[in-house]
Amino acid sequence: MGKIEQAKSYTGQDLDNIFFRPMFSGPDANALGIRIMHNMPVPTTLQFWRRAGDILQKYTTGGWSGAAQTERFQKTMDLKRVKAEVGYGADEYYNLVFGLITNSSEVNMGDLTGTELERAETAIFKEAIAESIRATMWVGDTARSGAGAQYNTFDGFMKRIAADIAAGETAIKSSTYANLNDPDAAETLFRNLWENASPMLRDFKSQGNLAYFVTSDVYARYEDALDSMALDSAYLQKQTGREGLYFRGIPVIDLQISGYLAQCPDMPQSFAILTDRRNLALAVNTSDFPGTEVKMWYNPDAMENRQRAVFMAGCDYLMPELISYARRQ
Repeated sequence: MGKIEQAKSYTGQDLDNIFFRPMFSGPDANALGIRIMHNMPVPTTLQFWRRAGDILQKYTTGGWSGAAQTERFQKTMDLKRVKAEVGYGADEYYNLVFGLITNSSEVNMGDLTGTELERAETAIFKEAIAESIRATMWVGDTARSGAGAQYNTFDGFMKRIAADIAAGETAIKSSTYANLNDPDAAETLFRNLWENASPMLRDFKSQGNLAYFVTSDVYARYEDALDSMALDSAYLQKQTGREGLYFRGIPVIDLQISGYLAQCPDMPQSFAILTDRRNLALAVNTSDFPGTEVKMWYNPDAMENRQRAVFMAGCDYLMPELISYARRQ
């Protein structure tokens, strides 16, 4: 056997339960560090209820004397219909899938059923789709066009942030930094982001959802600074590595998108963002429009295995005032 010819198609509940829901739940989804909205009704909305101020009153009489209704913020997310297509040479595809199967101790190679093949094929395609969504979520720009244009299926966070930078209490707080040559440059950057943040964002620290989202150069500079500290614990961590970095109790997350930024010269190549994780959201929908499917089949004319997925995706943030942003000049 040198090729895989059995066609597989996922629609409806199978598409949701077998393919997309496992992709955007569990540890892999948590690693993104943001809010995931899966198959929410279209149009998909982000909502936030502002905590009321002083609601205590002197009790003088019965009856109702409440204030105005609690203020709600709501924003509609713009989901785009997208398509993912991948083609492999038949022999290359067979070897790729076969390699995944043989690495599993639970597979009986003397009795290889379609179930193991299906899991391996699905895993290959899910990984490719998830990474493409992750990259577009940050560097996407629908204005890109022409031959070779990439990451243009929906607008990512960076394009939206650039559009919302302005003065005022309800705008994104933005600043710049010259370089990261100073050993303390990353720490200074984090401190400035905190000091420039709105009072509302700083008040959210006690809820435990603030995070610094940074490019790899900022993350590496901060880790270098921690390694240089004259402490036994720092010396040990320099050898064994760290599971994660923190600044004043706030997680520092390496976005690992430097390779994608290099392909997008219209984007800032180095930046850092302080925000509440719940403020950033990625939405994926596989149920609210016709034609949604995932299909894998063998094309005998081209001697090629092909994979296709059609769904809706988009990302946005709810409140600009919950973002403190800095980029390299």
